[in-house]
Amino acid sequence: MKLLHLWGLMASTAMGLYAMPPTTGAQYWSTDPNLDCSAFHALIGEIPLASGGKGYSCFVSGTFVWLAAGGSWNTSIRIDAPASGAIGVDLGFFQDGQRFSMDTVSGNSSVPTSSNLVSFALSANQPLEIHLLGASGDAPRYSTTQTGLVYAVFHCPDAVTCATVLPQLLYSFAPIKPWSLSVPLSWDTSYSPFQSTGIGPRWSATGINDTTHLISFAICNQSRVETTFTVRVFDSNGSLVGQATTPSIPVVGTRGFLLTDVIRTPLPAGILKVTVDGGSSLSSVTFLQFDGDSATSLQVAYDSPPSR
Repeated sequence: MKLLHLWGLMASTAMGLYAMPPTTGAQYWSTDPNLDCSAFHALIGEIPLASGGKGYSCFVSGTFVWLAAGGSWNTSIRIDAPASGAIGVDLGFFQDGQRFSMDTVSGNSSVPTSSNLVSFALSANQPLEIHLLGASGDAPRYSTTQTGLVYAVFHCPDAVTCATVLPQLLYSFAPIKPWSLSVPLSWDTSYSPFQSTGIGPRWSATGINDTTHLISFAICNQSRVETTFTVRVFDSNGSLVGQATTPSIPVVGTRGFLLTDVIRTPLPAGILKVTVDGGSSLSSVTFLQFDGDSATSLQVAYDSPPSR
């Protein structure tokens, strides 16, 4: 695909997805060379068609910050095409900025496919679930949990269709624990009111910490240099009660932590605000709350720095 604009950090480095969804099925492109994707800040690309012609598509992109597949985790990605049109989808699997091969099963198939990139097209209103089994080298038992991230690109025939794409990543730890978690995509920018940006310098979430409740989070380093991130914890009075830095996270690398693994000093029981601050470095962050046999994802918000 010939890009007509820069993709940004993820696609301009080794994260750039170099395959295309098939062009022999659902038409997720336009034949208009003057296609306007600016209404919702989508980018535009040129698509070589199997017929020999050229197509043009709007596209949007983002990151599922934390991938856990194999071992005791059952993980899947769900996506559907909006009513307004078809979509083409690229899903790339990465560990520390390097592609790795994942075995997946999708649709009605029971036969695993091994690849570091899954590409497909969906017709308007068509849903699909893709099960992530584990690393290809760990087949057929997939006994080792693989962690990393998923980078996703969505191609659309118009800006409106791109503006309403909302995929989700689901984790299940059953039958060991009845944990079922759903997390949204961290979008590369604010493409539309439905897709708030997921890359920024400072993030926060609110959770409960006590003898039974645990807060965990994962950070994807979206900057161009290896980076440590400052984690701060505030109590119910807004007072700073803990601060520490994470280990260094490589470029386009993801690391997961329990809050108590980063903040070693005792924290008060009860509701806490947790911030992840990269300073001038950008990141995407996912927060999760665990309470024995229950678990949920936490709302993550862009957090402005303190006023001076």
